[in-house]
Amino acid sequence: MVSCMMRQSDEKHILGTASTEILLWSSRRDLIAVSNSSGEVFLRRLSWSKVWKLSKRGDGVKVTAIVWRPDSVILAVGYSSGHVVLVDVESGEVVHTFNPCEEPITALSWENCSTSVKEEVENFLLPELLPQPLKVNSSKLDAGSALDGDKGLKHEELLSILWIGLKNGLVYGFAFGLFPCCLLKLSEMSGGSNSIGPVRSVFPNGDHSQLCLLVDVRAGSSEVLLMTVETPLITHCLKELYGLGFLYRQITGLMDCLISAQKALQEAWEDALVDLESKMVRYESNDGKSSLSVDLMELLMFGHAGIKLEKFLVTDLTDKGLKRIGQAVELSYSNMQKLLIKHIVCANYQLSHYLTQLCGLAKQEDRFSCLGLQVNSCLAAYRAAGSFTAKTAELQQVIDGSVKYLKTFFRWLYVTILRLSDEPIPPELATSTQQDVRFIANFLAKDFETDGQVRLDRIGQYLRNEPLTFVASSKTRPWDMLIEACPSIANLQDSDLFQPRAERSLAQEFAHLEHQVKASFEAIPSAVGQTASLPFIIDLTLDCPSDSLDKIRITTRSINQPKDRCNLLGLTNSTTQSTGFYLFEFASEKERKNLTRAAFFSFGKCDHLPPGEYKIADLQFYNNEIMSVLLSIERSTNSIFVQLSLCLLREHLAPVVQGNLRSVDVNTFIEASSFRVLNDFQATTLGLSSSRKVAAIFSSSKRKVRIFDMEVEEEEDVEDEDQDIEDVSDLSHDISKDVGNQKDISDVDMAVSP
Repeated sequence: MVSCMMRQSDEKHILGTASTEILLWSSRRDLIAVSNSSGEVFLRRLSWSKVWKLSKRGDGVKVTAIVWRPDSVILAVGYSSGHVVLVDVESGEVVHTFNPCEEPITALSWENCSTSVKEEVENFLLPELLPQPLKVNSSKLDAGSALDGDKGLKHEELLSILWIGLKNGLVYGFAFGLFPCCLLKLSEMSGGSNSIGPVRSVFPNGDHSQLCLLVDVRAGSSEVLLMTVETPLITHCLKELYGLGFLYRQITGLMDCLISAQKALQEAWEDALVDLESKMVRYESNDGKSSLSVDLMELLMFGHAGIKLEKFLVTDLTDKGLKRIGQAVELSYSNMQKLLIKHIVCANYQLSHYLTQLCGLAKQEDRFSCLGLQVNSCLAAYRAAGSFTAKTAELQQVIDGSVKYLKTFFRWLYVTILRLSDEPIPPELATSTQQDVRFIANFLAKDFETDGQVRLDRIGQYLRNEPLTFVASSKTRPWDMLIEACPSIANLQDSDLFQPRAERSLAQEFAHLEHQVKASFEAIPSAVGQTASLPFIIDLTLDCPSDSLDKIRITTRSINQPKDRCNLLGLTNSTTQSTGFYLFEFASEKERKNLTRAAFFSFGKCDHLPPGEYKIADLQFYNNEIMSVLLSIERSTNSIFVQLSLCLLREHLAPVVQGNLRSVDVNTFIEASSFRVLNDFQATTLGLSSSRKVAAIFSSSKRKVRIFDMEVEEEEDVEDEDQDIEDVSDLSHDISKDVGNQKDISDVDMAVSP
């Protein structure tokens, strides 16, 4: 017998203009994720207090799906723009964002595999070298602004897969929510090129060997397809996918560190030059033909400054201004060197370590070739990392040379300004060597200007995604110097060597590295998806317009008990006028793997329920034994919350034969203690958490939510309910209204008594 023992614990009014659309309780925490029509996502506690808010992504971008990671550490949010955002539940920070293929997200599901393979995977992976470098905040370069890399995406004990359904009928699987490991093209699998529309529901079984899918038919009709997809390769290669997912997470995390470090490097370079360059650009020559570099060269060679140059140096630049700019430039150059050594070099060294492991796995063709991992693409990624390392060393040489040039140039310019201003010159700066003069002349001739614009060094060209304007000499490039010093390297094959291009910038080498890393994993989703099969498919015609199929109520449940392993799916047959629901059971046991049972359960007249015509507003599985249904009553302001026994419902399921489904009157399962009348509350949306024993029910206006404690004791429920109603009456109703409330109390007593 199922009893509906519940007690209202709170009622909240929601302010603002946006209405609530999606709500989902965490299975492990007293937290509920709520999205609204504006595209915002809120995380709230059991008391409905706000924990954090995720702002909308843009005008017109809607939240289309929400799912918790199985351990409730990460919340995944899908948008109509096609983006999936992973949010750290503790801090509310976005830890990862991706867009599978620029198509709107229509369904999300995130489930664990039932088998742990972590210990076995550790046997064929190398240990970590060092902790992952800190992720630099590009807007600040101090050590305190470094961010720990992706705290919320720490590796899990079990392999979890985030399944994503798209509007174009594609289904992606992402191991650990990051690694794309499967791609299902449902149109090709079903035999029709344009027959499959948006995916409404995706749900895997315990080992991800079977997916239950509900998809639209692209014909402008109200038909939907319910199908199961077998993915045996995922089950067969759990250890391999776990290992690849681990490497993918480490590699992408290091790539993110490199991206943030390069942004910070770009900002440090701009900070070093922005003040001095802005002053230099304002300089105008006397005759309009010469430039600042020419005038400074004449000053260096002949010791004479023209009137315009003298005024610029003494009035605009000034000795104090030059000293301040010199200190800022020196600090910025120091920051650039730290970023290169502590972040870029360190991260790329570890990246090469993980790419080496990836190459080693790819060479185990008996285990990884079936997953689409190719040796050549992995080696190409490893060589690209080596080329990036060589270009980083080259940039270090350029920075060291620029520091020497600029220090000598600033000292000479500072002494010149003091001399023109008739100021005393410090003794340590009064003398200069012939080498200093050659340094300054070389700097003014080659590095001071580029294409008629003032460019005080050549570092910036390495940070732009374009070929170098000035290519460093082979005598100063570290990689060329190594090859020249070690003639035996020349005997190696080209495929075994790093191949840095002299004309490429650092940004170009990194773009090449990104491309090669992406290509290493690119073939895996399709390779896994091509092994999938479609053993079961049935079409259902729903009583609603084709453009309202996204409003169909769908609920899923996976049961993984030793003697009962199956997936359950329930859905209404209409959006607003649903008189019943479908219930499908997909067996997971090997002996009855392809057996699918189903029935249509309708609500008719019931002696126990209040009189009226009942329509289903929402439905959800409460746990493995109970299905909860929210009913509205025609021409009434009341609603009914019903608890149905899944055991009784499943007893009436029958095998699906040629698309014919049994019809069952569900009212025979309803008893006096299995429902609750919600007086003066037109409910439309239901949110349940069996682990926390709590329910949230929204009103039809989406402006009011009632929180209920579930599975309370019977006597406690009656006593507390009476007290709650009396308190509300004393505060907000007059004496005449209080009389009406006493009648409500009697109704509540009848509803909750056995």
